[in-house]
Amino acid sequence: MLIPRRQKPKGIMPLPSMADIAFILLVFFILTSTIDIERNIPVALPGARSTESGSKKYFHVWIDAGGDCFVRGGRMDRGGLYRAAKYRAADNPDVRAMIGADANLPYRRVNEAMETLRDAGVYNIVLLSRKEAR
Repeated sequence: MLIPRRQKPKGIMPLPSMADIAFILLVFFILTSTIDIERNIPVALPGARSTESGSKKYFHVWIDAGGDCFVRGGRMDRGGLYRAAKYRAADNPDVRAMIGADANLPYRRVNEAMETLRDAGVYNIVLLSRKEAR
């Protein structure tokens, strides 16, 4: 009597699902990467011994040594800063503004920017600094 052999199933690699995974990873890396458009604005940040980072939605406000304000790489006056902050606060009430001011800038200018942000409805304000070596 002849006994038929069992055939082992061949391993098949599901290529369509691998393409889906690669696409999802690509979208993830694009969405989580940061774009550094503020590299051309010369701002010397003051030093700090400790730092804290957060993952909430935020936008940067840069103030150079001359007192000029920059948002998203473009120079803005006080009214432009108010409109940009008002727009961001309307979209997300928990928006966090990060102010990077030059270390030699009088605090009066930083305070004016903070008051403008407050008037626009942005209450979470962080002052940026660079971490000093110990």
